[in-house]
Amino acid sequence: MNPKPNNEGRQKLFIGNARVAILLVIFGAQVQVMKSQDEQSGRRQASATTVPAAVAGIVKLTLAETVDLALKQNLDIQIANIETASKQQDRLIARSALLPQASFEAEDGINRHNLRALLGIQIPIPGVPHTIGPYQAVYIGPTFSSPIFDLTLIREFQASGHRVLASRADEETVREETVLLTVSEYMAHLRARASITAAESRVGLATRLAHQADDLVRDGVATKIDVSRAQVRLRDEEQQLIDAQRNADTTIYSLKRILNVPDSQQIEFADMQDFFRTASLDLADPLTTAFAQRPELRSLAETIKAAQLRHQAAVGRSVPKFAFNGFWNEQGETFNTATPGYLYQVSMTLPLFTGGRLKAERASTALVEQRTQKELEQERNLVTEQVRDGQVELNAALHQVELSREEVELANEEISLSQGRFASGVTDNIEVTTAQDSLARANDAEIGALFRYNIARAQLAYATGSVEQTYTHP
Repeated sequence: MNPKPNNEGRQKLFIGNARVAILLVIFGAQVQVMKSQDEQSGRRQASATTVPAAVAGIVKLTLAETVDLALKQNLDIQIANIETASKQQDRLIARSALLPQASFEAEDGINRHNLRALLGIQIPIPGVPHTIGPYQAVYIGPTFSSPIFDLTLIREFQASGHRVLASRADEETVREETVLLTVSEYMAHLRARASITAAESRVGLATRLAHQADDLVRDGVATKIDVSRAQVRLRDEEQQLIDAQRNADTTIYSLKRILNVPDSQQIEFADMQDFFRTASLDLADPLTTAFAQRPELRSLAETIKAAQLRHQAAVGRSVPKFAFNGFWNEQGETFNTATPGYLYQVSMTLPLFTGGRLKAERASTALVEQRTQKELEQERNLVTEQVRDGQVELNAALHQVELSREEVELANEEISLSQGRFASGVTDNIEVTTAQDSLARANDAEIGALFRYNIARAQLAYATGSVEQTYTHP
């Protein structure tokens, strides 16, 4: 049988394999480039949707619209979204370890060795050369491997799924915290706006009373000290108006940071009247609702499951592992003399002695599981405290609002009576300025009580895990 055609056939087969390998490499590079371009495009699109652009004119927002905008553009929420996406990729990585793996390898080398050094021979032996080579060795072809049974990899993959669920619950926690922060700053701004309105009203009243004092001095009914006293009161009210305006500006800056909008964007709020309402919070059983809805509790519950699976993965390292791997390639001293070679094997690995590492890993993962259990118990106690404190605070704030409104009515009545007495010359304007002090305190008490009630309502909704659904559009 003539060997030449056989060598030519092998050479053609080798050349065909080489071409296939080159095409696979080129195709793989193109796929990677396309993936990179897609990822960059996706990042650009994501940045385009999350980075807000300045809107011409003034934007008027209700509380629900403000919360919706915060949930879309707040940077803390975007970071939490990225963290969840990272955990999802970790799950894919854990899954890939359970799937077959294949690669293409090509190797071409020229070797020369000192035979005596390799064999450990010091004395020359007749017929044994001093060196061998140089000779060429060529290997080209695919390799593959696949786990048959690896309990550690299975448990790690299952644990990664619970870590994804825990990350999603953490993302919900960030959303709830962002809504609470948004509502708090929004109400702080409405409080400042209400203080501005009350201060402007008191400035107008103080101005009228100062003019009244001037008129009474000219009529001989009042003295110069009454005018000075009225002017001092007017300056005090004007200073409180400046402080209220400052508070309104600073809360706007805080809201812009939370909403992630440009500093140049002008924002106004369309539901100032809602600040003076005491909307109820309908919760049949707040504590049961909190245990069911608080994302922190769900996150810890999923973390416990992940810790249990990690402990089982550590136990699985002492269990035999089975795998299947091998290769098929062209081997030869030169490209022309390459012949097919292959290896198919099933392996079993069982650790016998690891210096105590496996025992320490089992103990460490068990401790992590115990610690997470204690953290869950601690969080449940904290949730119980927050719910009960929230209920007490909401009821107390509601009663304070009712009392402060009565106080404002009495202060207005006191202003009217004292103003009439001063105009009649019965007394000086000490009673009037005292009544002004009472009105200022009553205004501040009412606004503070309304702010306290709105914050208590938001905090109780947060404590029950329902602040987002309470303050967003249905």
